[in-house]
This record gives sequence, structure tokens and C-alpha cells, in this order.
Amino acid sequence: MIHAFAIEPRLVATWGSRAEYRFIHDKFGLGTPRVLLELPKFSAWKKAVYDAARELQLSDADMKRVEDLFRLFSEHRHRRADATYDGVLSWLANAEAEYGRRPFAGILALENPGGHGAVFVSDQLGPGNSRWALSAGVSIPRSPAAIALALNAMLTHCSELHLVDPHFGPQNARHRRVLEALLDVAAQSAGSLQVIRVHCGDNVSLALFESEAGLMATRLPSTLSVEFVRWKQRAGGDDLHNRYVLTDVGGVQFGTGLDDGRTGETDDVTLMARAQYDLRWNQYAQESGFECVDRPAKVVGTRIRR
Repeated sequence: MIHAFAIEPRLVATWGSRAEYRFIHDKFGLGTPRVLLELPKFSAWKKAVYDAARELQLSDADMKRVEDLFRLFSEHRHRRADATYDGVLSWLANAEAEYGRRPFAGILALENPGGHGAVFVSDQLGPGNSRWALSAGVSIPRSPAAIALALNAMLTHCSELHLVDPHFGPQNARHRRVLEALLDVAAQSAGSLQVIRVHCGDNVSLALFESEAGLMATRLPSTLSVEFVRWKQRAGGDDLHNRYVLTDVGGVQFGTGLDDGRTGETDDVTLMARAQYDLRWNQYAQESGFECVDRPAKVVGTRIRR
């Protein structure tokens, strides 16, 4: 639902023109399905954009538009912890090498001299390019595999992951299966994911919750650990009701739940708009919306990938 693109600094400098800016400015940022993949790290990438802008001799107005794009990129970006960047090589050569090491949505560049299949130039950024024209919603089977697949790009390009389902319970296999499938995907982020937290209600005793959650350790990747917070409605506040997957690069809402269903059942998954995301992120990730009941013991995965 949220996909990472590496963007050539020289290309971004050209987006300062009014026409280019009007096309691109709403394609990135919270509430959109696209996130900047930092290559190199953001500060060095910005410097390269500024260098390219000086070469193009951008006007003050054009430069202000470029800086507005920086704002969008900075709030909605991902850096791979294991990414490398060779300053001797060109930006495009580095991007192609990183794509070859671990693919992502695509590379946006001024040119594609090698005809690389993941590189898109400006005239390819339109509705005819399915890898660019990404949907803000999708209907999927209610199976662990389908849910994990729909969220694959989002899970592997975030550093915080918050799963919100009031009815989540580790004693229920239908909840466990989805959580385990999502974390199998998240484990591919090679150290980028720092926080995994499940937000739910207190439908069973703390002792039962901790006992059942502890049994998941052998089925979770050894590189990950999961925290839990159990909430209840605050007087005058929101009901603990809807289901979300919230990350630092954006969020989605599920129509039914973060559990699997019977064969033939589907669910609608929708990308959250900026205002929705800000509200729910503050309520759950920033813990400002509900009254905390308790914090069950963390579960540390012990399964070693082979």
C-alpha cells in the first residue's frame, strides 16, 4: 500500500518549475502511496539536490518549490539500515545496485541509459505505468498470506509498526496467524524496524494473555520482539473500535479486522489520509487517546531463519 522510490537528485531539481511541481507535489507525503527511499542518507541527498539546482540556476520561486518538496519527503521517507552508497559511482549506478540487492518500487531518474526495467523517466510517470499509478485502496482475501502481501512494501520500509485491533487476543489462532505472517515480512527489513507494538483491549485476564502470547515466541523471527498495550475508552474519548496498521511512513485501515476469516471472505484495506493518520498516530503510537489498562510482557522471537 505504501511503496518506496529512489529519486535522483538531478531530477528533483527540475521539479522546481511550476508545471513539474504541480504534477509531483501531491504524489509524495503522508496520505499518498509513495515514500522516498533515502539514497544516500537524506542530508547528503538534499545537498546533491541543491548542487543540481545551482547548476540549473533555479530562480528563487523555483527553489522555494524544491524546498517544499523537501518537506514532503522528510515526513515520509525510509532509510535502509543495511544500504550502502559508493561515492565513486554515479547516483544511478548506486540506485540500480541497491535495487539489485533488494528490490523496491522503482527508480526515478532523468535518464535510463542502460534500459533498466526499474528506472522510470519523467514521461513514464503516468496512469499507464502500473508501478507508478498506485491504488489507495484494495479488496483482499482475509488470509494471512493476502494481508501480508498487501502490506509488504509498507512493512519493509518502516521503523515503527503499530497494529491496532481491539479484539486481538493471542489465545485466538486467527489473530496469531496474521501477526506471525506480518512479522515474517517485517523481518526482511534487515534491522530497520525498531518498534513493533500491538494495541488491543483487555478481553481476557493479564495472566492468560501473557501465557498465550509467550507461546508465540518460537514462531516469531529471532530478530524481532513484540510489545503489547491494552487500552480502554477514556471518559469523553473515542471508543476502542477500528482496526489500523500504523507506521512512521503512513497507515491503512481495515474494514473488518487484523485476523483471518473463512474461505471466500474479503476485506477492504484503505490508505489513511493525512488528517486521519495524524489523529490515530497520536492516539495510539503517541498514546494520547485511551486509558492504559496494562502492558503485557514483551515477546521476543526465537525462530531462526534458515
